[in-house]
Amino acid sequence: MRDAKSYALLLFIFFLLIPIKLFSAEIEYSFIPKKVYKKQVFPISFLSRVNYDGQIVFKFGDKTPILKEPVAIKDGTKTFYTFYFKTDEPLFKIPSVIISIGNKKIKLNSIEIPVKNLPKKDDFCGVIASGLKVKSYQASTFDEKTNLIAMVIEAHDANLEDIYVPAALKDGIENIRRTGSRIEGNYYIVLPAKQRSLTFSYFDTIKDKFIEKHIPISIDDGSVAAQTDLNPKDDSFEKLKKYTLVGLIILFLLLFLWKKDFFYLIVGVIASIVLLTFYTPLSKICIKAGSPLYIIPTYNSTISVYTDQQFTTTELYKRGKYHKITYKNGIIGWIKDEDVCKK
Repeated sequence: MRDAKSYALLLFIFFLLIPIKLFSAEIEYSFIPKKVYKKQVFPISFLSRVNYDGQIVFKFGDKTPILKEPVAIKDGTKTFYTFYFKTDEPLFKIPSVIISIGNKKIKLNSIEIPVKNLPKKDDFCGVIASGLKVKSYQASTFDEKTNLIAMVIEAHDANLEDIYVPAALKDGIENIRRTGSRIEGNYYIVLPAKQRSLTFSYFDTIKDKFIEKHIPISIDDGSVAAQTDLNPKDDSFEKLKKYTLVGLIILFLLLFLWKKDFFYLIVGVIASIVLLTFYTPLSKICIKAGSPLYIIPTYNSTISVYTDQQFTTTELYKRGKYHKITYKNGIIGWIKDEDVCKK
């Protein structure tokens, strides 16, 4: 009798374990890197062979993925869930992964990934990525001795937040936007005014080598066409151009009155427009004391200096609620509407 009870208990446990075993096979590891580098952003993927209607939650013990929600890609009845991690440890280890689906739980085996250090390279910017490109850039005067280069950088599987170009006198990364493996950010760097190019390298994990990026530097103040030349040494030449335009306007108007030909009137009007566009004085703007001067016109831009007193200066350009001005020692930056003196 006792043997019959024992047999029945074993049979019950056997049939109880069968569905758990089958269920646990529904989710498995899809991709685990064999090695990663220090500060590298790397993926760990899971494959599900069943479409779940409810919420699925992954827990990685003491490790936290960069993005809370996985990147989910469906392929028929299969779904791939990808999380991204980053580490400074010599060994990246997750004791176990617990996956909750409704009131059911799945436990996957531990993960261990060796973490290596990259070889030294003088112009390495600290970014490790599976691809990086400079989408756009602009160089402008920062002060009398330096220029500001602002870039929009896009990368994949990248630690863009760690970017630092060794040649920088000052730099910063702002407005970082991460979507799955893709990351984009606005990077600014201050360099000596005499420097005419910028070269830096990142480490490409696909090619497994350093890749150099080269950016030529040509100054573009981002100011409107109405901006006058700020260099007083060229003032006499500017006056000559201005008087020449005035003379041409008078000449074409006289020819129109004499010849009664509208061609001369049209040319005279065009010359007048050019004169007004290039030589209309820029407006003056009053700046409050203690106002922050921003490096670029964005809400989270780095502040270069604070104004020490109220002053009036030339408004070089306006973009949205920001005003581009010149401050002491030739420093150029952006002031918000709220820091402009009220009339």
